[in-house]
Amino acid sequence: MRRTYWIVLGLVLVLTLGIVAAGCGGTTTTTTTGATTVTTAPPVSSSDTTATSEATTTSVANTSPVNIGIAISLTGDSASPCQQIKEAFDTEAKYINANGGINGRQVNLIYVDDQSKMDTATAAIQSLIDKKVDVIIGPFPQWTQPPTFALTLKAGILQIAFGPPTEAQLAAPAIDQFAFAPATGADGCADAYVKEMVADGRKNVLGVGDQMVISQEELKRLVKDLPAAGVQYTLMSDSYSLSETDFTPIANKIAAKVKEINPDAILLGSNPVAVNPLTKALRSLGVKVPIYNQGSGSHPLPMFAPAGNDPANVAGDYAFGPAIVDPSQVPDAYPAKQDLIAFIARWQADNPKEAFASLFLGFGYDTIHLAEQAIKTAATADSAGYAAALEKVDWWGAQGHYVFSATDHIGGHGGFFQWQYTNGQGFKFIRDLNAMPAQ
Repeated sequence: MRRTYWIVLGLVLVLTLGIVAAGCGGTTTTTTTGATTVTTAPPVSSSDTTATSEATTTSVANTSPVNIGIAISLTGDSASPCQQIKEAFDTEAKYINANGGINGRQVNLIYVDDQSKMDTATAAIQSLIDKKVDVIIGPFPQWTQPPTFALTLKAGILQIAFGPPTEAQLAAPAIDQFAFAPATGADGCADAYVKEMVADGRKNVLGVGDQMVISQEELKRLVKDLPAAGVQYTLMSDSYSLSETDFTPIANKIAAKVKEINPDAILLGSNPVAVNPLTKALRSLGVKVPIYNQGSGSHPLPMFAPAGNDPANVAGDYAFGPAIVDPSQVPDAYPAKQDLIAFIARWQADNPKEAFASLFLGFGYDTIHLAEQAIKTAATADSAGYAAALEKVDWWGAQGHYVFSATDHIGGHGGFFQWQYTNGQGFKFIRDLNAMPAQ
């Protein structure tokens, strides 16, 4: 009886182990970025215990959010223009999500304040890397961007800087594998200034600017570019800071130089907050010549800010800026015109107190849609795939025509129209400078 017990127990164990082995060997699960693939072995035929067959595969789409980290100046010297950038992000993230997201994934925006400071901007980018976001946009101030590229390169995360690129980046536009700076730099800005001066018949112009890198780099380019176009040019060595509130000293220096060389135009490379009070100070000193502002001046701030400044101070002066300033006025041949008109309607519905768009609104629109295209068209759902996809993008946006490649991660080298300030009624379209498609 004892011998019979052990024989029966042995048979039970053999049968049990066989059942467990069959259960463990029937299904394997492999998780990859973007999807979970379940591979199931087919049932064994009762008539052929050695039968084998190819596995069947079922893919389950990744429905986790697309996390886009944004380092932006919510406070600091650049906070005013960044207001519209953030509004553009919020409006377009909502629009993308309402239309199915990116490959079925909803967009989640994660904001970090770079405070317009170098160390804070670097820390902001690192914090987004630590959060393991899918894509990073920013930081905002131009001078804070280059040190952050090394961080995203090391982490292997796609970074789309707001731009504009520096002269050093224009000299090596590939930047690195994961860094893109999609905005027009000093090359396109100086070209816009030259075309304005030639079109308006200016022969003797004075240049002066604030301490922003883009302001100084574009004005310095004109030392060669304007004389080559037959325009005499004097560049002042004086400048003013972004935090300046008393414009009397710099206005006195500009007025003295105007009296000395008698120019027929002033080229002002300035942040938008300073345009109205500085122009007011110049007019009070008897400076009557027209003032031409750079791209950052294509913003409603010169007409309305700081609070209490009269829009009449700048009425009749100019700024070069992209189509987003007022897409309804640009030529119908501008490829993105209707898309931008629709975007402006969405943005104003979300922000009913906003009367006029600006160059900066375009920063938000363009960078979020470039990130969208990179993720949507990538061959692989990782940063290398996103970067490779972005290198193939040829797209008309709010700030011009972007054509990226493996050797050009800047993509935009023009995109400007000439605009004129009105007396508080927005901008009047004057002409194309370097924005329209080549004929």
